Amino acid sequence: MHSLIKKVFFNNATIKTFYITRLSESDIKEKVVLKNGKHNIDISSRHGMICLDPFCIGVWLPAAEAVSINSRDVEIEFTKGKKLNATIELNLIEKIATPHGELLLYKIEKVKNYQLSALHRLLLLRYLLKSKNNTYYHRRVVSALYSYPRSIIIVSYRDDKYYNVFPMDIHAYLKEEGMYILGLRTTNITLDKILEAKKVVVCDTDHVDIKTVYDLGKHSSTAPTPIEEMPFGVSESELFNFYVPEFVGSYKEIEIIQHKKMGYHMLLVGKIVNHKVIDQNASSLYHVGFLEYQKSNYPNIDGIF
Repeated sequence: MHSLIKKVFFNNATIKTFYITRLSESDIKEKVVLKNGKHNIDISSRHGMICLDPFCIGVWLPAAEAVSINSRDVEIEFTKGKKLNATIELNLIEKIATPHGELLLYKIEKVKNYQLSALHRLLLLRYLLKSKNNTYYHRRVVSALYSYPRSIIIVSYRDDKYYNVFPMDIHAYLKEEGMYILGLRTTNITLDKILEAKKVVVCDTDHVDIKTVYDLGKHSSTAPTPIEEMPFGVSESELFNFYVPEFVGSYKEIEIIQHKKMGYHMLLVGKIVNHKVIDQNASSLYHVGFLEYQKSNYPNIDGIF
């Protein structure tokens, strides 16, 4: 039955939660808009996922925009051109003042998906992606959140006795404020070390294949693979001397200034103290939700190693 559904409704596409592509920022066609009454604020580069259980996001607004809206009565729209792809209703958790604005923390309360037809969405999210590890609601929220491409980054930490280099996509670079937010699993052994040192390095995934990136996510955080056995060379970051893989186009050294447990993930709020650009035309790997990917022209690099 699954094979027939795939053939008839999805042209035999490989069914998965999201596809992997390589993009530069200018390649991204989707937008994320914060709506409050008559106000429509483009937050595409000012928001990020911060927790998956419960589902939470962070939104940064400059001061002028923060005071112009009722931050407790908002929703988010995911669009591409004139097409609405998903909407999310939010519940404000907390406001965090920043030097030039506010970081708003929200819990996701309701979600609606609009890509393809209602039948396509039902078949995909209720049946084809069905898993004992998540619920139908979980799959709907993830599909909505990944209606906007989510970049995969490499996180690096190092001290005298330990290091870890691992990938993640629960993060956001708040360029206008010179800040970074990260959502790390509370079970990650490296988290406590980062919180104690208040330092971390974030790298892009410019010249690296997805197998290498995913393999980094599989190595043990308790006893990571010796750095000399990694399938790539490394250098050291300019300030912290943390390992920087040779494949990156840029990296940011970040001082952690605040943290908050959101649920399964810990929110880290950081100030960027050094931004090193190696390649002005750097790209990164991205996750794009299955439904959004079907109508995109993004290249599929799944399985290309």
